[in-house]
Amino acid sequence: MKKKTFHSVVALFLAIVMLLAVTACTDPTSAPTTPTESKPGPTQPGTQPSETEGPQSSIVPGTSFKYWTNYDIPAYLPWMDNRGSALFIQVYDNLLYKHHQDQNDVRGNLAKSWTVSDDGKVWVFQIKEDAYFTSGNQVKAESFVKSWDVAKEYQPRYFAPVEKYEATGEFELTITLKSPSATFIYDLPMQSNVGVVDPAGLEQYGGEDNRAAVGAGPYYIESYTSGQGFVLKANPNYHNPDRAPSVETCEMVLIPDVNTALLALMNNEIQCLNTVNIEVYNNLKDGDWQILSVLDRVNPYWFNAREVEIFRDDVVREALCHMIDWQAVSDLVYDGLYPVSKSYWEGPGMVPYSDKYKYDPELGLKMLKDAGYKPTDIAFTLLADPDFTDVNIAIQGQFHELGLTSIEAVTYDGATCYGMLKGGTYEMFPVHNGYGRESPLTVFSMGLVPTATQKVMWLDYIDEARYQEALQLYDAANVSPNFETYLENVEKLTTLIQDECLAMGGLLVNRFYILPENIKEIYPSYNGYIDFCYLRIAG
Repeated sequence: MKKKTFHSVVALFLAIVMLLAVTACTDPTSAPTTPTESKPGPTQPGTQPSETEGPQSSIVPGTSFKYWTNYDIPAYLPWMDNRGSALFIQVYDNLLYKHHQDQNDVRGNLAKSWTVSDDGKVWVFQIKEDAYFTSGNQVKAESFVKSWDVAKEYQPRYFAPVEKYEATGEFELTITLKSPSATFIYDLPMQSNVGVVDPAGLEQYGGEDNRAAVGAGPYYIESYTSGQGFVLKANPNYHNPDRAPSVETCEMVLIPDVNTALLALMNNEIQCLNTVNIEVYNNLKDGDWQILSVLDRVNPYWFNAREVEIFRDDVVREALCHMIDWQAVSDLVYDGLYPVSKSYWEGPGMVPYSDKYKYDPELGLKMLKDAGYKPTDIAFTLLADPDFTDVNIAIQGQFHELGLTSIEAVTYDGATCYGMLKGGTYEMFPVHNGYGRESPLTVFSMGLVPTATQKVMWLDYIDEARYQEALQLYDAANVSPNFETYLENVEKLTTLIQDECLAMGGLLVNRFYILPENIKEIYPSYNGYIDFCYLRIAG
């Protein structure tokens, strides 16, 4: 295929703000056993929404939108699967939200207003009195307490800075922090992974049963079919006019293979292809499509020192970092359009690579030889999902050219890779591990600490003293009194992790959202989803 160039990519790293002074925001109005097919019944979230009086509906009858996904989400309570943001943002509302995905425009969602104490530790949220779950039950402060009592067992990172949360009134929720948190506003009160769920369903079915998946979002799950995806219906009684849905039916269509998905897009079987695949982009860029490009996160290649003994040797890790020409990988695989990363993550908390990451293959080979290793002694498997297959092959090829011929590459589907990541059974795997521009400490919450949900920083298997030093910096960041101090601690922690060469380099990824021209009001996120509530269909 003839290679084509991309004219411009714009990356905006927006400023992060912290609300410590008293502020107020007015209302802008273990996986479970899952049946092959789950259809709503009279006690499920997908029951037809109640006739409770709500805002005037903006739903256009008969409109539909089909969104591509390449992985299944068989457990779809919000705290059960970290991959589910594209679904959860549609179904599970929280106290606050970023309007149009703008982190500088934080608004109340289920909270009609909130205040923060002068010391930044006590947050008091007033809950809307006209908000209802799609089961018809009213959202109250106690709804959050009961939801979070379950969520904290699965998503502990959101609760790390929290001393307590309690219903201090029927519609008043008070959260007390252990200390001021520079990024709290973007975490527990905002993330859909800890969005509110109808307590009635939780009490009846428990926190791992899909029948309890009753949210208060702009959409509800009408049906889920294993291996096929989800059908969502617009909530006619949705409480927030700014996020009131227009499209009546939205489907998340499961197609594991991107080439099959491309055919589905061209045949109008789906209306959005969200991909990082450069060949798909090149195939469609000159057609009658609107293509939105968002600069995504770095995906470092992480060494699993638990699984591979040679990775516990810092000489081996650094030597391998010297051996990959990332610009050559970008040129070969992505026509040079994917920037070479300057750090494990780029944005707040970024620390540029030291000379340990400088491309110098001869130095890398010399380091191995001086340490008593032959090139063929370096044996491990590069794991990748289909999006990274070509990158893996390019990296493997560079290693093989240097004589490291015992390095293999394997591709599995996304669900299998995710399972291996969760279980820690991979040897080397590329993943951003949850870096958030609003909360850059997230990568350590997910990848370093003892409660990490996707551990990739195996420093405890390499150097216990350095691991304890890293945990101390992590704790210091969590209790930082202001954002400047928070960022200083994040940067120190990033420096420590990079100095230990816990991962090789990587590339920044361009994520392409490809849609027909009649789909309007699209606000894509850098982490792979769009809000269906804003979508409008022209014509």
